[in-house]
Amino acid sequence: MSPRTLHSIAGGQSAAPRGQMSRSSAFVPSGGRGRSAQAMRRVQALPVIEISRDEAMEFWAGVMRRRCGNPETCAVMFGVTVQTARNWFTAFSRPHIDVVLQAMRWWPDDFSGADLGQGR
Repeated sequence: MSPRTLHSIAGGQSAAPRGQMSRSSAFVPSGGRGRSAQAMRRVQALPVIEISRDEAMEFWAGVMRRRCGNPETCAVMFGVTVQTARNWFTAFSRPHIDVVLQAMRWWPDDFSGADLGQGR
């Protein structure tokens, strides 16, 4: 058996230079990296709704009274206990987000913004 000899195919000195790997400055938008001015103009921001905890609970109680009529019907519609529905009707507590989203799907006009502190 003959001994093996390791040979370097390309040494560090003989390798060709690779050039710049990162983006050149020609690709950077004005103002630095990030969104261009045209892209910023396309972004839409939702208005901020300023409403207190008490106002939110009163709003929800009003929607439930108008749309459900009584706590028993509300409990069946949203799959909650009657006591939970009573708490909503008396503005004692607020629902979880999944309940609010379901109500928004059923009654979008009630969540248009006019009653939520917008447009005042």
